[in-house]
Amino acid sequence: MGEAGVKLPRRPIAGRWGRAVARTLLVWAARLAATVLGVLTLLFALLHLSGDPAATMVGPSGTAEDLERVREQLGLDRPFREQYLGFLGDVARLEFGSSSNTGEPALGIVLAHLPLTLQLVLLTLVSSLVVGVPLGVWAAARRGGVVGRVISAAAALGQAVPNFVLGLVLMLVFALWLGWLPAYGSGTPLHVVMPVLTLSLFTLARIVLLTRAGVLEALERDLCRTVRAKGGSFSRVLWRHALPNAFPPVLAFVITDTGYLLSGTVIVEQLYSYDGVGRQLVNAINEQDYPVIQATVFVVAVVVVLVSALGDVLGRLLDPRVGREVAG
Repeated sequence: MGEAGVKLPRRPIAGRWGRAVARTLLVWAARLAATVLGVLTLLFALLHLSGDPAATMVGPSGTAEDLERVREQLGLDRPFREQYLGFLGDVARLEFGSSSNTGEPALGIVLAHLPLTLQLVLLTLVSSLVVGVPLGVWAAARRGGVVGRVISAAAALGQAVPNFVLGLVLMLVFALWLGWLPAYGSGTPLHVVMPVLTLSLFTLARIVLLTRAGVLEALERDLCRTVRAKGGSFSRVLWRHALPNAFPPVLAFVITDTGYLLSGTVIVEQLYSYDGVGRQLVNAINEQDYPVIQATVFVVAVVVVLVSALGDVLGRLLDPRVGREVAG
């Protein structure tokens, strides 16, 4: 209300959404730059502390002249500060050099293997959500019964089983004993099944427990109690009121878990000889292929930060409280 009792016009909701989105994009752009810079700085320091890349490339049969020539080509004869600034300049131009093993562009090698790893992560997240959210709601609805207790206990156990243990069990049963699935490789859709099952266990179990806890908390709120008092069915309260309020934390975990899954793919891809970024990184480390290592870390860092930004935006859009704040 104004001074003369005149109601002041409210700012358009679209304008407020636009400013909120712009602020979010600026924050995440700064976070992306800071995170990638920090990761690359740490990587640069660790690689230089781990040994002389020129000596690795020359090999034990190389001469002192060969070593000096390679060090000059790589810029390792320059001061550390100049090397670091040159490295950042190369990263800004997306130039990581060529693989010391194959001679191919390092970034091209990583990008060629990235789709297979993203396929594993995406299928893991989607399957875990599709199965975990209904199980979590069911466990909350039957919290005092046998079904609810069994689901909760199984989810708690699922969080304690290491990936490599589950992977070995799945390989033993489905590949060796039953012969239903291939034990290694990445050539067909069947090759994806066991890696996804291996990666999904922890994520699925966590989603079940988070959904159960969130739904139980939402059922105790005034909104759900009011709907029940007005004659609303328990099923309606459960799915239309309790679950929407419980889902944003689940979504936040799923987005955060993307980084965990990307790190987990290193073990899983090695176990199943799945030709993704994780396996390529392990091979590059074993062969001391520094350009490929640097390109892999850069790409993974960018993917994790971008996915986190997307998750933050989706969390704001899906959280009913945000909608009420903007509408108000």
